[in-house]
Amino acid sequence: METWLGLQIQYLLLLQEFREITNGIFDYFFISSTWLGEIIVPFTFLSIIYWGINKKAGEFLFLVFGINLYFNVFLKMFACIPRPWVLDERVCPIKSVMPMADGYSFPSGHTAGAMSVWGGTSFYFWKNKAIRWITILLVCLVAFSRNYVGVHTPQDVIVSIIAGIIVILSTKKIQNWLDSNQTKRENIFYFITLFMGILLCLYLKIKCSLQMQTYDASNDIINPQVMYYSTFGKMGFFFGLFCGWFLERKFVKFEIPNRCSWQKILMLAFGIILLFGSTTILKHQLLNILEYRYVSAIISAYAGIFMTFLYPIAIKLTQNINNTTETI
Repeated sequence: METWLGLQIQYLLLLQEFREITNGIFDYFFISSTWLGEIIVPFTFLSIIYWGINKKAGEFLFLVFGINLYFNVFLKMFACIPRPWVLDERVCPIKSVMPMADGYSFPSGHTAGAMSVWGGTSFYFWKNKAIRWITILLVCLVAFSRNYVGVHTPQDVIVSIIAGIIVILSTKKIQNWLDSNQTKRENIFYFITLFMGILLCLYLKIKCSLQMQTYDASNDIINPQVMYYSTFGKMGFFFGLFCGWFLERKFVKFEIPNRCSWQKILMLAFGIILLFGSTTILKHQLLNILEYRYVSAIISAYAGIFMTFLYPIAIKLTQNINNTTETI
């Protein structure tokens, strides 16, 4: 194990030396590449697919994202592996990306997100060669960028890719199973995910309490409570996403118009603006009365519900109004 860790550190130091030799000429490119696994780009892409291009594909990608997020949180908090610069002080990440590198290192959250969105898209549209290879390239770009900027070891990104492949294949089977008997099976699946989410929250709380019993602030670099608080937003999104997914299938059942129109494009653009605008405003308001970890959980849950349930309601209402107008 020490040899394997040593090889990974040497690899990161090699990339670090390359950054120094080239005077950071590629830094901006790879820092920008990490945004492909960040919140804004994936959420925008998922929303556009789900709201306006292919609802079934969007639903698949949302399920992949939620399930992959669950296992990423579990593995991070189960393994509790520190960041590379904690493992070896010679590793010096690019400073501007360090604020986004919260939580434990293993496995890579950005790579997991890239696998969910771009890897899932590659799988779903596999027959389209252009989409397939472009999205595979995006996954590889995000994975490598996390090593290049110095915030993850190769092990972190490799495991995220492998876990992502397993989740994608499993989710396709789950979606087929759900669609073969929608009413009964979606109830079962929803309550299983709800139960599993509650179990994970209890596990995270208990593990944090046990770790805090032996935590020494003067000697220990990593504060278990801080790591625990960093999971609030992720678990909030998990619950919000699956609640919204369930409610949409039960009560909304919106359909995407086949034709492309300016009205459809404007609705997608307005939805994206409303998503990020409303979350930003709500966040600022809630921070005045609640601690950040609770605000993170609420905002993330709201974002998940907005994308999968609230805005689809607006889409269906607009469609009903248009249909009524055309009939008249």
